[in-house]
Amino acid sequence: MNLILIPIVLPLAAAAALLLLCERTKYIKELLAIGASLVSLLAAGNIFLQPPDVFSLRWLSGAITFTLHADNLSAFLLLAVSLFSAAISLYSFSLPNKGPSKWFYFNLLMTQAFAAGAALSDNLVAMLFFWEGLLVFLYTFIALSQDNHAARRTAMKAFLINAATDLCLLAGVCITGYIAGTMSMSEISRNKLTLDYGWAIFGYVLLMIGAVSKAGAFPFHTWIPDAATDSSAAFMAFVPAAIDKLLGIYFLARASVYLFTLNGTMQLVLMTLGAVTILVAVMMAFVQKDYKRLLSYHAVSQTGYMILGIGTLNPVGIAGGLFHMINHATYKSCLFMTSGSVERQAGTTDLSKLGGLFRAMPITGICFVIAAAAISGIAPLNGFFSKELVYKGTLDTGYTVFFLAAELGSFLTLASFLKLGHSVFFGDRPEELKEAKEAPFSMLLPMLVLAGICVAFGFGAELPLNWLIVPSLQGMNIPNPTMSGFHPDKLYFASVIVILAAVINHMMGLSYGGGKPSKSSDHIHYAPVLKEAYAMAERRVFDLYEVGMDKVVPFVSRLLFKADRAFDWALDTLPSSAAGFLSGTSRRFHNGSYPLYMALTIAGVVIYILIAGGLK
Repeated sequence: MNLILIPIVLPLAAAAALLLLCERTKYIKELLAIGASLVSLLAAGNIFLQPPDVFSLRWLSGAITFTLHADNLSAFLLLAVSLFSAAISLYSFSLPNKGPSKWFYFNLLMTQAFAAGAALSDNLVAMLFFWEGLLVFLYTFIALSQDNHAARRTAMKAFLINAATDLCLLAGVCITGYIAGTMSMSEISRNKLTLDYGWAIFGYVLLMIGAVSKAGAFPFHTWIPDAATDSSAAFMAFVPAAIDKLLGIYFLARASVYLFTLNGTMQLVLMTLGAVTILVAVMMAFVQKDYKRLLSYHAVSQTGYMILGIGTLNPVGIAGGLFHMINHATYKSCLFMTSGSVERQAGTTDLSKLGGLFRAMPITGICFVIAAAAISGIAPLNGFFSKELVYKGTLDTGYTVFFLAAELGSFLTLASFLKLGHSVFFGDRPEELKEAKEAPFSMLLPMLVLAGICVAFGFGAELPLNWLIVPSLQGMNIPNPTMSGFHPDKLYFASVIVILAAVINHMMGLSYGGGKPSKSSDHIHYAPVLKEAYAMAERRVFDLYEVGMDKVVPFVSRLLFKADRAFDWALDTLPSSAAGFLSGTSRRFHNGSYPLYMALTIAGVVIYILIAGGLK
């Protein structure tokens, strides 16, 4: 078997084997999933170090070629997908509230296999096949997390939002393939398409919608906070935090710099989308009162930095976007794992009911501090360096407003995590949590590994940049950017100012909130103008899906109902009424009178003669 097939075929085979096992069997399901994920990780590592030959299989008598190709970028993405799959499979071993174990691990392995296929596919049709397969398991992952109506409703919401944008992706693939004359991405890249006419622009925009929706960008993000409430921490750490971000940003980079040559207008569109995603989501994260829901909005906000970096269209910014992609998946998965550990040991993720858990759960607390500092862009952790590259990329474009938006996002991000960390791990511990203790080792090990990567990719940032990011850029024919390690330049001092401002804001919030960390955002939450905006957001006024379900869909349903009644009247009621009227009228003539029948017959003959003879 070609080595490139193992990360796809092995998880598929393990998932099929899981269906043969009884739910009541202990440890077999978990060990099977962990073993398959670890072997797939080893295979992905070998593929990354020594890319194998291209695997091709012809479909429909050669009309479509199924091609798997591991270039520098796709091999890097495959390695990341396999790493997070292995980490989540081990983490979930002792997680109780993930739904039925058999179905959880089945969904995990199927998601891993289809994500690997999407990463390795060189043909757009093959990529689309794997991409759409992920949609099915997104639904089942959420729907089976909890046995209640809320989980099924959120699963349907996630399915419909992603299905609508995947239809856009499907149309974009068809248009792109038609214009290029081929579905092979490597062949299209040799003569990149330009946005100099309408169909090319339309095709790229549709591809972009599919990519940013998968990454969870505004305004396609609204299912993610709901999933944080109605699903498990393991699902959130795996799909919204890692797999969806990796695939969405990967394909956005492919489309933006590998398949198409973008113009200045489209650059502004991408950068604006990135800036809006950063600010809208981080403003919502700042006021949340639930551990997982707060993290979910940050999963959306950080997507904006990746889109912003790629939207700069310069090597430094694109490198920053790709570096932030892997960094975000690392520290956000770690953060969701800490939330799952706290939920398991404390029984809640409500910030007002938590506090003082650092002494009871020191390893979880340390992992949280490292990951929170990384996502906040504090030097010298990995998040600082990827954000710094994005900042430099935005400044190189000459659009300073996007740099300011990104810095404001960093300020609110750190302010959010000061609130979250203080509420959960520091301060006074509630009486009902006095017996809380550290999470099991199977949950701690993946957290420690991911937290260690945050430190290693920070202090040794040149290693991932030179081994992962620069080769990925070379694979997309992007010149090597000028990058350097830690140094106290203007951007570093700007980050110090952001840190000081966030600390001051937190202290002001504590004073305003009566010393309660969970209320340290109230001075912004209930500020003039913002109070009304937040109230509208909490009523889901800005949620396009909810607005559609509550207002647009009922209106359209009533309209269609009335149209259906009108058609019924025109096709059923009207003909039967007319027939009844004519039959009643004809009955009045059938009264048995011979003279009347003769008169009608003569009248009919006269009319026929006049018509047949040509009425003048």
